[in-house]
Amino acid sequence: MRVRSVTQKLMLSAVAASALIAVSVSAHAQNAKPITIGMIMEARPEVEPWSAAWHDAAEALKKKDPSIKVLESYDAYDASRAEPVARQMLDSGANVLALTTFVLSDVAKAVSPDYPKVPMAVSSFGVTREPNLSSLTASYLEMGYSNCWLLTKLSKDGRIGVVGAQKAPFETEQFEGCKLGAAAANASSKIVLVNTNSFTDTQANREQVKALLDQGIVDINLISGVEDAVGGLRLCESSKAHCTTWGGDARQWAATSVVTTAILDWSVVLDDLVQQARTGDVKVKSFDLTFGNGGLKAPDFSKTDAVSPALQKEFLAMIADLGSKKIELPPSKVHPGLR
Repeated sequence: MRVRSVTQKLMLSAVAASALIAVSVSAHAQNAKPITIGMIMEARPEVEPWSAAWHDAAEALKKKDPSIKVLESYDAYDASRAEPVARQMLDSGANVLALTTFVLSDVAKAVSPDYPKVPMAVSSFGVTREPNLSSLTASYLEMGYSNCWLLTKLSKDGRIGVVGAQKAPFETEQFEGCKLGAAAANASSKIVLVNTNSFTDTQANREQVKALLDQGIVDINLISGVEDAVGGLRLCESSKAHCTTWGGDARQWAATSVVTTAILDWSVVLDDLVQQARTGDVKVKSFDLTFGNGGLKAPDFSKTDAVSPALQKEFLAMIADLGSKKIELPPSKVHPGLR
């Protein structure tokens, strides 16, 4: 009976300690300064991989920290409309502002001086301004390398297709990474590049994917990562092709045919900006998402049987080598100094 009594006391002590920890964590969450993040995006997340990445990152941050609120707007393609929306968000109490597309660089430079205590960031190639405007980008070389490495490994004849939009700098650099990844996977590989000439025309992307399929090319990387890519992804699914892209997890448009996505985890950036807002220690930074810092991620292979367990293991090892820089890529021409 004495042993049982001691055991019971120990169990009660453990329960009490757990309850105390829970209360402490709860109190910390309640005492955290509420933060409102304003995000101006290109499109609704359900129609674009790029915007889906931002939305998913914000949702993950909210789940981790319920004191965070997020305002989303979809006026990014029109700078003249985006600027008043940004100012309205800030005037209504947004503590953090994310301008998530390259076309808003001028808007960011115009707005940031009027709200110097609000940490802001714009997707750009090195556009920063003291004291509060940071820049956001990612390693397009790593994206291209990883996607095309896997597609080339899957290709039966060494051919892969690449569908771009308008040869923007981030596309051309991703294509350079693609060539390196394909060559590493198969020195005799061949890449066929086509372009839609639009970032928003889903039908044009679908037609370019069909042109590749008609040539017998069934391993295809969609490098625009924006709205036009959804058309190609849906054709990939119905054609049972192997496709890749980047941004948010593309399996929401092509559940089984997307063999991987270079996922952009913007929560790395948003969390930093939130902490700046909470502490008042606002700093200008140049954020660069990579596999090494956790800003780039590859999803699991739970929804496709196209990639064998052996190839999955090899793929993950390659991703780890990109992250550790064991695989050495050339300096970025798009954002020099950031890799």
